[in-house]
Amino acid sequence: MFSNKEKKILQILVEEKENFVTSKKLAAHLSCSDRTIRNHLKCISTELEFIEGVNLCSKQGHGYKLLFRDQNKKQSFIQMYDLVNHTIQNDSDVEERYTVILNKLLFEHESILFDDLADELYVSRSTLSHDFKIIRKMLDEYNLKIESRANKGVFILGKESDKRRFIMNYFLGSQFLKTVQRHIKMDVLDQNLNLESLTRIVLEECREDNLKLSDFVLQNLVVHIALAIQRVKSGFSVPAIGTRLEKYSCERLVATRILKRVKEIIGIAFPDQEIDYITLHLISKRQMLHENFHVDNREFIKQDLLNSLSSLKIDDIYHFSSDFRLIEGVVTHLLTLKVRLLNEMGLSNPLLQEIKSQYEDVFYLTEKILNNMIFFSDVKLTDDEVAYVSLHFMAALERYKENTKFNVLAICATGFGAAQMLKNRLETEFNHRIHVVDVVGFYELTKDKLENIDFIVSAVDLSNLFFSIPVFKVSVFLKPNEVEEIKHAMDHMIQRNKSYHSYPAVRKSSEEKLELFFSESRFFVLKMGKRADIEQLLIDSLAVDETIQFKKDFLNFLRDREKLSSVVFSDKIAVPHPIQAVGKQAKVAVAICKEEVEWDNVSNRVQIIFMISPSVYGNEELKLVTEKIITLTEKNEIQRELLHCEDFVTFITLLESL
Repeated sequence: MFSNKEKKILQILVEEKENFVTSKKLAAHLSCSDRTIRNHLKCISTELEFIEGVNLCSKQGHGYKLLFRDQNKKQSFIQMYDLVNHTIQNDSDVEERYTVILNKLLFEHESILFDDLADELYVSRSTLSHDFKIIRKMLDEYNLKIESRANKGVFILGKESDKRRFIMNYFLGSQFLKTVQRHIKMDVLDQNLNLESLTRIVLEECREDNLKLSDFVLQNLVVHIALAIQRVKSGFSVPAIGTRLEKYSCERLVATRILKRVKEIIGIAFPDQEIDYITLHLISKRQMLHENFHVDNREFIKQDLLNSLSSLKIDDIYHFSSDFRLIEGVVTHLLTLKVRLLNEMGLSNPLLQEIKSQYEDVFYLTEKILNNMIFFSDVKLTDDEVAYVSLHFMAALERYKENTKFNVLAICATGFGAAQMLKNRLETEFNHRIHVVDVVGFYELTKDKLENIDFIVSAVDLSNLFFSIPVFKVSVFLKPNEVEEIKHAMDHMIQRNKSYHSYPAVRKSSEEKLELFFSESRFFVLKMGKRADIEQLLIDSLAVDETIQFKKDFLNFLRDREKLSSVVFSDKIAVPHPIQAVGKQAKVAVAICKEEVEWDNVSNRVQIIFMISPSVYGNEELKLVTEKIITLTEKNEIQRELLHCEDFVTFITLLESL
């Protein structure tokens, strides 16, 4: 078995493909001594003696490389030891590399040579090429290009205004002061003008003319000014803008005073176009309409928004159109948003990543609503702006949640007294959030009793039964930790399951639905393997983002389920799954085996394994997955195509075709 550092060495060697890698370079990657690396390499070489088809080759003066008998063996080895793109995907310093590269491209005047940069960052040319591929995609959204010329190195082509937009959006991040000071090189400022001093100047001058700014808006404006100072000092200046600003004499006066005070401190004069850009920031950040955005425009936006909600059929569920606070709030926001976009004044959102990770469905919904509006047909919305608008819909959904009741079935062993005790405790603790439909004894439980029930609260252990809805095992007296668990689950169901049901017109295709459960990181094509090894590989992939106990509990419940009946659905297909859900999110791991696997004493021809991990919060949508698998058992031709499948895209396409 390889240690973590040894796996890291293997990852680097795999990435380098046919190239030799020196121990010195490996030492730089792992931040350890050359001697330590050599000791690890000896251990790797010893372990590889027991693995058929893989060898560690060393050549004096050149270094080390991995040799594989064939491509299939290489693929199997990479997947078995979790070496897939690990260097790129999991290194903690990847973002730091991007930052260093972008700093050099955007803030330094000297030419950057590709090989010199690779040496400085202690990475291979292939790793650096991959980094530049990612960075090119980042820059492309801002109309910026990376060019490379002989003797001139690598540099960025594009307008200064676009460069500043990118710098603002990329470098701001969620840690305002720390990020700016670190990445935008604020040390070039005079010691008498730090970010705190600049913030105070902006606030004082805005207050002088009663311009009110939110915290987020203030942060963005201060960073813009700080960036302008740095860029002007470095000899970069924005072009003149084409917007007439005569009507905004107040905002321009404030912008002029701010830069005048800055000049008095650092001794740098700013051209008029810099004053104009700050003026635009102040205009777009006030709750004030652009000269072309009068009452008629407000009514047009409102109707456009309502039409979007209607055409996407979102109103069928949430009735957003009748939520006055939501509609008025969104319309007001969109008016000022359009002004910013028309003047290329993007607003960074420090909460972007949190919103996208924790409220993915709401973000996705908001994006669909906005992109469906005529109002935004001539502009491109950034994720930052979408995230700001999504805050309005989050607030509306919270209000909706307060008015949403869950239908609950309570189960007790026997005894009217205990049953009533549990019912009373549930109603006391959850009040308006639940409706206890019925309280039944264990032996009274029938399929009819489960109709229209959202979840079960049981004082009886039901782990030997499988339900498509969540089940919470509690005491009759309902302990505080049990109450918290149920509350957390209800919130989770609203954010995930309920929201999923609520956007049928947004997530239209079954392909999109399937990809909720399947992932490339949980898809494996194996040359050969034993059942136990394959199971462990699949469980490991399912355990990502789950609790520490997940693997142990999952395996135990997997074995409990197999005691009841076989999980082999056909000659070639096995569908192992636990008798009881242990995961936070429903997901599926897949292994395609090129050679037949002996699964149990009866089945020895299994080649396609779907390992299903249901969610403790409900699994209604898993019906789509099970339907696809059942259909697959009857489609021999599709099975044959799957067995020749080499990548995730082909797999999901074939599954979708069923």
